[in-house]
Amino acid sequence: MKLHIFNPEHEMALAANLDQFTSPRAGREMRSQLSFLPALWAEDDDFVLVDDVEKAQMSVSRLKCRCAEVRFVCPNELPITMIDKVLPWGWNRSIVYQLKRLHVPTDLLPTEETLDFIREISHRRWASQNLLPAFRSLGEDVIGEAYYYSSFPNYTCPVVIKSPWSCSGRGVRYALSEQQYMSHERWANNVINRQGGIMIEPYYSRIMDFAMEFESTANEIKYLGLSIFLTNKGGYTGNVLASEEYKLHVISQFVPLSILEEARGIIMREMEVLVSNKYQGFFGIDMMIVENKSKRKDTISYQLHPCVDLNLRRTMGHVALAIKRNDDTPMMMGINYDGSYRFDILPIPQDLVDGFMK
Repeated sequence: MKLHIFNPEHEMALAANLDQFTSPRAGREMRSQLSFLPALWAEDDDFVLVDDVEKAQMSVSRLKCRCAEVRFVCPNELPITMIDKVLPWGWNRSIVYQLKRLHVPTDLLPTEETLDFIREISHRRWASQNLLPAFRSLGEDVIGEAYYYSSFPNYTCPVVIKSPWSCSGRGVRYALSEQQYMSHERWANNVINRQGGIMIEPYYSRIMDFAMEFESTANEIKYLGLSIFLTNKGGYTGNVLASEEYKLHVISQFVPLSILEEARGIIMREMEVLVSNKYQGFFGIDMMIVENKSKRKDTISYQLHPCVDLNLRRTMGHVALAIKRNDDTPMMMGINYDGSYRFDILPIPQDLVDGFMK
């Protein structure tokens, strides 16, 4: 049987790179209150590690979708002899240390070498150097640059400053003017001291966020589907639950589907060479549609940014693809906070429907 673990503090643990990492309070609360989420993608009879079995069962009963018949277990009740595979949200040194303390056999856990490899590839510099250049063959249909600095540089604005390891908008600062850029200098230097450097990329006029979701196996890179998601100031707010046909139609209003197909092919070829023999698990590539205004005010075109971020872990896009519903009506899926974290599936607001379906 498989053991699933929701550890949303994964990127923070990667950055710290410590066995005994203590997540900030928000991360601990999200993990505890949403630990039942793997029931959305697990298989029947799989185990899901939770803090409170009764609360997990109650949370699943309230979900507006079908879930697997999983078995929730607390850490002190882990049936070690029945587990043959462990599947956390993401692998890092801290989650391995936690599982070792629960006496999970080491042959079910990644090696030190694998952990170092995961951390290296999860660094934003890796994608900027190994993936972004491969998309240049697509010509003017694509856009995207990102640069790594080990000290705070002089830079022409507008730009986006990012920490090497971060997720869901954490560790991202926008600088639309020189004054705003310099106001981030102290924050950037703190990131440099902790993580060794910062990433800087041009600020793009974003129209839409989306992602391609994949799985790396021992033999191949599998494409799983598209994920259209929403952000607010760089932070994740929700995913569209819809058919692939719906998502393709939305994106095709801005860029040709042939460009998406070519970008997907590049990702699969490059990642198969660079990753497939060293990492087995899920990953996603965040992308965006960028508005390209020409000097003629009445002319607007769009370009694809094919690699905003590489997430070497399960993503909310994978969750959206795994959700089983009884109808095909597009909906919104997201994590909301009102004193505690909750997972919701709600109708898409009409203004978003109108924006998607032009």
